[in-house]
Amino acid sequence: MSKVSEPQGRSLSKSVAVGLLLAAVFLASLLLYKELFILFLSIATAIGAWELSTALREKKWYVPRVPAVIGSVLIMPATYYGGPAVQWLASIAIVAALIVWRTVHLLFERRKANFQTLKRTVRDFGAAAFLVIYLPLTLSFGMLLLRQDDGQWWVLAFVTTVALIDSAGYLFGRIFGKNKLAPGVSPKKTWEGLAASIVIGTISAVSFTVFVLGGAWWVGIILAAALILAAVFGDLAESLIKRDLGIKDMSTWLPGHGGMMDRLDSMLPSSLMTYLVMVVFFG
Repeated sequence: MSKVSEPQGRSLSKSVAVGLLLAAVFLASLLLYKELFILFLSIATAIGAWELSTALREKKWYVPRVPAVIGSVLIMPATYYGGPAVQWLASIAIVAALIVWRTVHLLFERRKANFQTLKRTVRDFGAAAFLVIYLPLTLSFGMLLLRQDDGQWWVLAFVTTVALIDSAGYLFGRIFGKNKLAPGVSPKKTWEGLAASIVIGTISAVSFTVFVLGGAWWVGIILAAALILAAVFGDLAESLIKRDLGIKDMSTWLPGHGGMMDRLDSMLPSSLMTYLVMVVFFG
């Protein structure tokens, strides 16, 4: 895994090529066999956990990477086969394991007990809880969607819609963007790109709801609003995290995209929001 660094720029052609490859793997794993998608999402989450824990270390927030990766892998099948109760138990267990791991690590370091040591220890524990809640727990709501009889279509609906929201915002913002949306957090986001995201995201969400999921058009509007808000919030949230950490991308191993977290950012809250819409309007 590449060390967290700031690339000089992104190639649009590489971005499109890698995006198409990821889309192909996503579709093949989702539509052919659900267990393949569990594996795909587990690997993606594990990579994201490694990237995020590595990035946090740049600012001396120590999160044990090995148990973070293992826990991020295990929570996906645990949630799929065990449901919401197991999902939350697994999340609590992962946080506990990270805290125990860090505690043992500190004991081996034999640091002198003082206020600064206690402060750094509590901060590390908080960082561990943040990583679990922000990444594997939030994304595991996709497993709760998948375990439904028509779960693959729910996952396809929200992932496709979020991908279109992101792509429309990026492309239209790049071509027509003049007015900055949140220059202090993400300088490249524009109001023009947001407008394109709203239009394209609404069309996608309503189409999936009516023609694939069998819901009413107004439920599609609600799903669209939820996903647009979640996608934009998720993107801006990760931009804020990266700004605070002083990095541009979580890693550099995906040409034209940065790291896995740079692809998952909008999906994290969108997974949760889609699950809530499903429970409220289809449960």
